[in-house]
Amino acid sequence: MTEFTTLLQQGNAWFFIPSAILLGALHGLEPGHSKTMMAAFIIAIKGTIKQAVMLGLAATISHTAVVWLIAFGGMVISKRFTAQSAETVAPVDFRSDHY
Repeated sequence: MTEFTTLLQQGNAWFFIPSAILLGALHGLEPGHSKTMMAAFIIAIKGTIKQAVMLGLAATISHTAVVWLIAFGGMVISKRFTAQSAETVAPVDFRSDHY
């Protein structure tokens, strides 16, 4: 797999930014993001457009922050493991005399 830094040096990494934005926007339209509950809340409190926008921004920022934290955690954890260590499996003995 090509390193991200190599793609940056070659000038080919520009495609990742619009792709990430598009995929993130499509992901936000999927079920499970409490859009109905947020809309019902705004209607129930007779909220203004400004309140609806602020609620949407708060949801967007918090969701994005969680994604960044997960990505950062994955980067930190991935540096501790190699493919060889992940593929190493201890032998398992399934003979019936061991039970």
